[in-house]
Amino acid sequence: MRQKLIDRIGDQIELAKAAETGQSFQRVKYRRSRDIESEQVSETVVKTRVRPWWTEDQDGSILLWVKYGNTNLELAKGKPAIRIASREQLVPALETVREAVRAGELDKQIEGAVAAFKTRFRK
Repeated sequence: MRQKLIDRIGDQIELAKAAETGQSFQRVKYRRSRDIESEQVSETVVKTRVRPWWTEDQDGSILLWVKYGNTNLELAKGKPAIRIASREQLVPALETVREAVRAGELDKQIEGAVAAFKTRFRK
């Protein structure tokens, strides 16, 4: 669970770096498919769009959410977002969040998001 979030934060870092230079970023996935007649497996490259986890406020500050799937993780009680002063501080903030996830500081929030996701399917 932790590695999935670390990978997604890495995508957000790449997206933020691309946005700074005015470029676009798409995640690259490899999809395998098997031909029924010849039984050969072929691998194709699929590019998927990455949605930013941040939005720019009217005063120029950035609001950054950390998401696990479609769920915003609550980093502190009642605080689901991080306010960043400027766009230049976005990549360092994302790297700090990634290190916090690696250290296991958000494990409880990840487990809560996974449990909430599973309860949707139990009904």
